[in-house]
Amino acid sequence: MIIIKISNNKHFYRIMKKIFLFVACASLMLMGAKAQTAEELFKAGKAEFDKYDKLFAEFFMSHQQNPDAPDPTASARAEALMNGYELLQKALPLDSVVETNKDGTPKIDKKTGMPKVKTKFSKDIVPILTSHVNDVLNVGNDGLKTNDYAMAFKAFSFFNKLANSPLAADAKVDNTILGDVAFYEGYSAYQLKDYEGGFNAFRSAIAKGYTENQVVDFKNSCLANIIQNFCNDSNFVGADAYIDKVIEVEQNNGFYRDIKGFVIEQKDGLDAAEPFYKAATELDPTFANGFYDLGRVYYNRADKIIESNQSATNAQLAPMLKPIYNVALPLFQKAKELDKNGTTQAQRFIEEIEYKLDLLK
Repeated sequence: MIIIKISNNKHFYRIMKKIFLFVACASLMLMGAKAQTAEELFKAGKAEFDKYDKLFAEFFMSHQQNPDAPDPTASARAEALMNGYELLQKALPLDSVVETNKDGTPKIDKKTGMPKVKTKFSKDIVPILTSHVNDVLNVGNDGLKTNDYAMAFKAFSFFNKLANSPLAADAKVDNTILGDVAFYEGYSAYQLKDYEGGFNAFRSAIAKGYTENQVVDFKNSCLANIIQNFCNDSNFVGADAYIDKVIEVEQNNGFYRDIKGFVIEQKDGLDAAEPFYKAATELDPTFANGFYDLGRVYYNRADKIIESNQSATNAQLAPMLKPIYNVALPLFQKAKELDKNGTTQAQRFIEEIEYKLDLLK
């Protein structure tokens, strides 16, 4: 397991400061009734950060004296830090008042292109937030170590939302760090069975160049679970719409086409799924399941002929079935060749087709 760190802290803190101010400006437009004031939230949030800092100082001193000693306050520190971040994030937009022109339109800062804001507590809030950026990653790492995946997901997702903000484009945070954080955000979500959260995080990790820890398999597993949950609820329209949106983003992904075929098969039958299973084999000639599923289309087609011609002799069935089996057989053979983990039943179909072809001679 890796420990994720930010090396260029000072530069990153400057960027984070911009991000927090951006969040404050953007969120201001969305605020409705204010249940708490900025001052109340600031004081409550600062108290949580003070609690975290006190607990961390105690842990640090204890750890220096005895590195192997247990860490009884890790959970309390993590909770305090996450609570503090949430409270101060809520305080920022409440503390930010947009400066307006005489006609009521917002004054725009020429340097940033953002609305100018007046603040009271933000000058204290932003340094608190930015100075604890690495601590958020430490909470995520600790969550992974202790299998507290809810806390790990919360920490990593919070970091990623900030680091991937539009205003962080010039932050120069290494894609390796962003990819690592995104993977472990996805991994935490996967353990929580939050498959959509996992799918989105794994896609983000891959987009950042992350290739380790079977990230593609995790991503595909998340998608398969999302679609299966739709189908379990007989919500085939929802499943179809979801996979279509996924394919729209990555049109050349064979696995996605195979999942589309699965949805169509559940909704409209195996024959209707043929174009999608075929597309899966064309887009990814190394994908065993695509060949296996396409083989099933032809095998099922042959079964229908047998069922509708139960009184026919083998000699009468031969010209109808042999051409179909001759197409299906190499598809299952290819699936078996590609299926290194034995996830398909290709061998069973191969044996059955060879047996039936022998009968039809």
